[in-house]
Amino acid sequence: MIGDSRAQQRPASGQEGERDVVPFPKPLFEVDLEKDVCIPMRDEVGLYADIYRPRGARHRLATILIRTQYNKAPYRERDSKTCEGVAYQFASQGFTVVVQDIRGRFRSEGVFHPAASDADDGYHTVAWVAAQPWSNGKVGGYGCSALGINQVMMAPRRPPALAAILPQASGGAMRNRPFGIISSGVPEFGWAFEWFRDLGNQRSQVPPAIEYLDFLQTLPLADMNERSGGFPNDWRDWITHELGDLWWRQFAFFDENSRPDVPGLFIESWYDNSVNEGIDLFNAFKNQSMTERSRRNQYLIISPTQHCQSEWAQSPYLAGERDLGDVRQDYWSIYLRWFDHWLRRDGKGEFNMPHVQYYLMGANRWKFADTWPLPGTRFTPYYFSSGGHANTNIGDGKLSTAMASGPADHYRYDPADPTPSPEAIHTRGDGSAADQREVDLRPDRLVYTTEPLRLGVEVTGPLRAVLYVSSSAVDTDFVVTLSDVYPDGRVYNLQKGVARARYRNAYTAQPRYREDYSGPSLLTPGKIYRIEVNMEATGNWFGPDHRIRVQVASSSFPHFARNLNTAGNSGTETAAVVAQNTLYHDNDHPSNIMLPVVP
Repeated sequence: MIGDSRAQQRPASGQEGERDVVPFPKPLFEVDLEKDVCIPMRDEVGLYADIYRPRGARHRLATILIRTQYNKAPYRERDSKTCEGVAYQFASQGFTVVVQDIRGRFRSEGVFHPAASDADDGYHTVAWVAAQPWSNGKVGGYGCSALGINQVMMAPRRPPALAAILPQASGGAMRNRPFGIISSGVPEFGWAFEWFRDLGNQRSQVPPAIEYLDFLQTLPLADMNERSGGFPNDWRDWITHELGDLWWRQFAFFDENSRPDVPGLFIESWYDNSVNEGIDLFNAFKNQSMTERSRRNQYLIISPTQHCQSEWAQSPYLAGERDLGDVRQDYWSIYLRWFDHWLRRDGKGEFNMPHVQYYLMGANRWKFADTWPLPGTRFTPYYFSSGGHANTNIGDGKLSTAMASGPADHYRYDPADPTPSPEAIHTRGDGSAADQREVDLRPDRLVYTTEPLRLGVEVTGPLRAVLYVSSSAVDTDFVVTLSDVYPDGRVYNLQKGVARARYRNAYTAQPRYREDYSGPSLLTPGKIYRIEVNMEATGNWFGPDHRIRVQVASSSFPHFARNLNTAGNSGTETAAVVAQNTLYHDNDHPSNIMLPVVP
């Protein structure tokens, strides 16, 4: 079943047109704070936490656990309109809240290595909380991005007291997408380096400022932290180890062998960089959980916002340059019901909520369904065609459901002048919408566009392109972007994906977290290859007179690290060659994008 949930999800915060975020419910309790409580780990390293308790509570309470690498101290502020304000807010509703600095960050002891100890430290922290005299023995996880990832990594350890999780933007917990920093074997370079340098270093301090957009153009990537005066961090290790390297096995990322056993409410957003992996986690928890209770109690909400902004969206909401209307809903009431159900009521009865809720961009309304992909989805190939001159948006590239036809299209990819990603210029890779018209004028971008739509069409679900290509180089990248062309000419990107040619054999795996990068295979120059491009997921209504557009290039910089076309190591190579790349579209080579069309 698919339904329209506008009436159910209208925000309760005020009148139509109000711009404020939906507020937290009024407090029921004053809150007491105990600072810097040491929680010992199994190896005797002390991780320090602040504990928030509702004043006057005389019985044992359920606990919400927030494990952060971004400093627990700001949570001591009571401002409910920032993400740190949630500690006081949850405690004011009768929960104990534990906010912990993870290993090696801020007050906590040890050395910080991203993802290295999240699973085990999370397990032991949950056990410690459950053993305290103020605990009712039930713990729920909460938090976004790295704070969501560590919940997912902990879940397959199955801490007995872990009764529910609420991970947001947690797709980086997937083994094929470690910390969201690598996509299809390609570093998501623009934001990843800044994250390691400013937020992921071992001093818990921000180093001297640099001009990032200029610095991102320098090589080699592995030396960037030292050359920029950054503090010690793991950037070099993460950028120089290819995804098929056994080095990655030290991390407890989620994969086909993971067996969680905990109800999960997954919060994702269309303009986040790993939304599809977050959706994959929702399905993986349904399919791989140990018990039927866990399998039946997985839920998913997909907003249209950027990274970790779902609860904080105002109306109207701008995703970069794109106005998406009133995207708000009362997340805080949902979250309180979630934790009340599992932490206080032991999950008795049904949790009354659709298993999948998503915001349909373009139509600008909330919808709901029972499963993902949505019931009745028709995966429909839209084929590329041209007269051999699809370069730029004034070329002759066409997109339609008719079989691919026409002579091949050619373009020149020069790593010294990469195709830019305008949506990443200001965010350096963190997703947003930006008008693509200027970039669509570049000759190193092929552009395929439908005729204006007569009735409109909903495209909601996972995206995948199939390209038949050749190159003059032994390795190169292919970047495919899906965009919505407005009647007035604006072109907004919806989603994109990248494929590194030498990893083409990995991309056919289903589900995606089974991708195996251990056997890269170089190209024979001039030979035609079939390459699949995983393009995350979207939910968009292409209205009447809108057009669907697909752009193909070999870079999207600075979002993705440039392929220098030499098959060298991404982190250490410095020499580049120009690639002459060709895209074929005919009966024998039916290049297309597979769109999930929803009736």
